[in-house]
Amino acid sequence: MRLALALVVMTGAAAAEGTRDSPILQADLVDPTGRYDHAVLGDALEWGGLRLVVGDQTVTITLPENRVFEDVEARLADVTGDGAPEVIVVETDLAQGASLALYGPQGKIAATPFIGQRHRWLAPAGVADFDGDGRIEIAYVDRPHLRKELVFVRLDGDRLVETLRLPDLTNHRIGDEVISGGLRDCGQGPELVLASADWTRLMLVRSGVVTDIGPLPPAGLTIPPC
Repeated sequence: MRLALALVVMTGAAAAEGTRDSPILQADLVDPTGRYDHAVLGDALEWGGLRLVVGDQTVTITLPENRVFEDVEARLADVTGDGAPEVIVVETDLAQGASLALYGPQGKIAATPFIGQRHRWLAPAGVADFDGDGRIEIAYVDRPHLRKELVFVRLDGDRLVETLRLPDLTNHRIGDEVISGGLRDCGQGPELVLASADWTRLMLVRSGVVTDIGPLPPAGLTIPPC
């Protein structure tokens, strides 16, 4: 069995002291690579590494040859509730497709299972306490071009556990360089703006309830003002 372990390299004035007590200040996808031929985001390049600025140090996480970060950005959000952000990114196995991964300065904290098939992807949608229970959920669309299901997951130990799945929603079209829609809060709690599965309607998801709020505007899937 081939092991897929990321290499974590620390540089900086206090690298020998570790990074456990320092917050992540910045996260960037680095090391473009053409080793995965999916091109779902419009070109043939994905990312082989993740660079974090942690206090006065730089932490570089390099994936093995059978993995890539298949994403448009590395997102900072406090998922653990400790007051410091973690990094959310799509990590893809060349044979098993995409997963949603959560990273810290020491490496991977947790991830969803890989979808299970090559050239199958997921698109992050937002991070918030979507159900009002005081805990953070991460939302993503599972296979936005095929299955088109909005999924909410929550960190539970070293796993991202699914809490809710809603059908017929999407936030990305094949070849788009961006993931559309996203999170807003108009005073009634966090809500997600997505498209209907056929890309004709603007859909709002709040507290697990899906509402059709009208035709998709000419500008496409954008977040309307409150």
